[in-house]
Amino acid sequence: MAAAPEEVTAARLSEVCGNDMRIFQDLCRCGIEPINLLFSEFAGSPLPLAVIMQVLSITEAQLLQAQTLQVPPTASLHQFLEAMAAFPLDTAEDVQRCSDILQKHIGRLQHAAAVLDAVTPQLARFHAHTGGSIAAIERLLADLAPAPQKGRPMPQGMINSLVRVPRDATACTLDDLVAFFWRNLEQFDTAAEISAVLEEHMQK
Repeated sequence: MAAAPEEVTAARLSEVCGNDMRIFQDLCRCGIEPINLLFSEFAGSPLPLAVIMQVLSITEAQLLQAQTLQVPPTASLHQFLEAMAAFPLDTAEDVQRCSDILQKHIGRLQHAAAVLDAVTPQLARFHAHTGGSIAAIERLLADLAPAPQKGRPMPQGMINSLVRVPRDATACTLDDLVAFFWRNLEQFDTAAEISAVLEEHMQK
């Protein structure tokens, strides 16, 4: 008897994307946010974080641990693979599109990791130089922004939101700063460009 179409699709997804799914999950450090970006692109529109947590079957224990640590929850490899297998894919073309999107996100995460490896020592020096000042980070990010936003002041409270510290905080930790770059680095960002701007700001 022939297998049901959904069984064929799930098996094909595992065959085509199984290795990449594991690579992605390792690179994204089990983070909900990169998984959200991935699944949102699969769906063709942004998905609420609550939907992603439901799709991943995030447990109350995982939520409680994340709340205790004051970080977003993370998903296990098993939860991620189960969610991928349950994603609605109807044709071989859907599976190939899934593979293409997955490889695109792997590429971004690999690029971000390489750039961060290169600039983290300099970020540490910048953080020590400025004391993690939110005002200094705002000036840095303004100069790193693409045109036409480059050099422009940012709305009040925006930097606090971006580095995920309380709205009234005047400084952040080095971990906060590195995590911001990890979340936001894109393929067009280069270590050389970031390094040059960091150096300029450390001389001020």
